Amino acid sequence: MTPKERLMATLNGEKTDRIPIFTSIPFAVGKDGFRPGPFHGYDDYDNWRECDPEYWKLVKRLEEECDNFFIWRPKCMISDQFFIPPSMVEELPSQERDGRIETVYQMKYENIMLTQKKGVKPGTGHTWQLEHYCKTADDARALLEIPWQGEPVEANDFQDIVKYLGDRGVVWVTIPSPLLVVCRLFDPMEFLILTATERDLIDRLMETAYERIYNNLVKLLELRVGPIIRFGGAEHATPPLMSPYDFDWLVVNYDKPLMDLCKKYGHKVAVHCHGNIRHALKRFVEMGVDQTDPVEAVPDGELTLAEAREIANGQITLTGNIQMKELYNSDESHIEERVREIISQAGPTRLVVSSTGTPLEKISPRLARNYNCMIDSVLKYGKL
Repeated sequence: MTPKERLMATLNGEKTDRIPIFTSIPFAVGKDGFRPGPFHGYDDYDNWRECDPEYWKLVKRLEEECDNFFIWRPKCMISDQFFIPPSMVEELPSQERDGRIETVYQMKYENIMLTQKKGVKPGTGHTWQLEHYCKTADDARALLEIPWQGEPVEANDFQDIVKYLGDRGVVWVTIPSPLLVVCRLFDPMEFLILTATERDLIDRLMETAYERIYNNLVKLLELRVGPIIRFGGAEHATPPLMSPYDFDWLVVNYDKPLMDLCKKYGHKVAVHCHGNIRHALKRFVEMGVDQTDPVEAVPDGELTLAEAREIANGQITLTGNIQMKELYNSDESHIEERVREIISQAGPTRLVVSSTGTPLEKISPRLARNYNCMIDSVLKYGKL
């Protein structure tokens, strides 16, 4: 089977030749094949990935032997622009501070001025949100009064990516949940407080984000993007940050209609959701989700992989769950045993073995060995 055939058959619950292996290492595609690069729609400060020989070796192995999801994120699905019109934003000159580059962005409309600050460490993928646009509830109320015009809905590079990716994988069309768009307007702690003290405001923001995402999603689907629409943001409403009640309020109520829309167009639905997911996974089954990652199990989550498989009830493809700390700090024997454990507890069907994150610095010799061991172990033990 080709990687594309293997991944789609796995999501359909059909028989495959082996369990897929997806490393979560970002890469770019072009007429010359795979090359190191950030996830599509995200930017690095510099070309540190392309300057790393070990990164090149791993990316070429992905191209030749692995089963690859390619993250595609169009500008019309970048979270900021759903409330902050790009035409009203000015990027101020960057400053270097404590080894990182910090940049302030100003949004001006009539007598309203809001700012955010971001930071990046050159030579790495480390980024920081140092300051958010909304410092108070009144800042958010002001945003609701601003005439909005986001990025145009375009898929100009989508077909090229599909062509260059070929049979070596499938595209994850990445979109934000309304929750992601709203919560990232605020400092995370401030947002949690407002969900308790300003519920009417949060509802207004959520409904606005939902409507704008829905309209853009319809246009994207009409442009025939797919085959998997992957949502991000549900993790912001998992314990201990929020209760199951809050998850239903902020995720189920607003994501379910968007997922139904994707299904109407014949697409699979995936959800990226870190954290404690016992309640979330039950709701994902009810919402018709086809895939979820990274399925963090104990001790990093609250349930075992066997429990996750039982809750998924043969409907959801579990994708995970070797932690990045294991890849950075363990030896190859540990990684091999973890692969066997994942296959035993969560497989053999509706399973994609993957890591829970991505490398944000140059690949160390140990990290390279462990990535290769993860791939080797799935190829060895994942035969069906």
